[in-house]
Amino acid sequence: MERKVSPPPDRHPKTPKLRLPPGACDCHFHILGPQARFWLRPNREVDFEDCTLDNLIAMHNAVGISRGLIVQSFNHGPSYEYLLHALSREPNRFRGIAAPAPDITDKELEILTKAGVVGVRYAYHIKPELDVSMIRRVHEFGWQAHYFVNSQKGIDAWRDHILKSPGKFVLDHMGNPPVKKGLDSPEFRFVLECLDTGRCWAKLSPRYSEEQNFPFADTLPYIHALVKRYPSRLLWGSDWPHPNYYKPMPNDGDLVDLAAEWMPDEATRKRVFADNPAELFNFPR
Repeated sequence: MERKVSPPPDRHPKTPKLRLPPGACDCHFHILGPQARFWLRPNREVDFEDCTLDNLIAMHNAVGISRGLIVQSFNHGPSYEYLLHALSREPNRFRGIAAPAPDITDKELEILTKAGVVGVRYAYHIKPELDVSMIRRVHEFGWQAHYFVNSQKGIDAWRDHILKSPGKFVLDHMGNPPVKKGLDSPEFRFVLECLDTGRCWAKLSPRYSEEQNFPFADTLPYIHALVKRYPSRLLWGSDWPHPNYYKPMPNDGDLVDLAAEWMPDEATRKRVFADNPAELFNFPR
C-alpha cells in the first residue's frame, strides 16, 4: 500500500508579538518518533517525518510556551512507550493523554498515572465504537475522557455517552463545528450543551476552518462566542506538528499571535493559557 505523506510543520517558528502569560500551556499537540526507536503502527495510511520531543520543546521555547499536554497520536497505535519516555524526561513540564489498548492492566494505568497521564482519548473517525468500560476504569485513576468528533454522525452516536461521562471531559478542536452552517448548527449547539454541563472543557483551535490560509477568519464567530460565554472552560492547543494537514502550513508563532484577536484582554488569555490547564491537568500554579 502506498501511503500519503503528511507535510512537516514549519521548522522555523516566528517569535510572536504576543507575550504569553507565565505558565502558558499548549493543550493539544503530538510527538512522532524518533521512529528508529518508537515505531509508528505498520498499518497506518500516512507517513510522517520525525517530530520529536526535542523538536517540540524547541518550538515551545521559541513561541513562549512552558507547559504542554502531549496527546497520544493514533499513528503510534496503543503503544505508550514514547509517551511514558517523554513524561519521564520532563515531569514538571508535561502531562499526557493516552490511547490505551483494551487489555491494559491496572498496574500499567498506575504507572502512567504516576508519570503524568491525565486522560484517555477517542476519535469517532478512527474507531466509531466507544470503549465505555475503559472510560469508567480510567476515571477511577482520576483521568478525563477527551473526545474528537468531527461529524453529526459521530455526535449522534456518542452524544449520550459524552454527556454522561464520569467527571470532567474535553472536546478536541472545539468539537469541529461546520463553519458553513452557522452558530445555530446542531453541531455547535452540541458543543454548547456539553459546556453547559459545567464538567466540559473545549480546546480553542482553527483546525476546523474551511479557509486555505491563515488567519482562518471563518472560525472567529465560534471562538468569540465561546470566549464570551465560557472563559473558565477553554483551553488552547497548537495541534503541532499539524498532522494530515494539506493546506499551506501555518507558522506556530503566527498561531500564537491569533490569540490576541481571539481573546483581546490579558486576563482572559491568562485564564485560558495558564489558569484553566493548571486546574484541569494538575500543574503547579
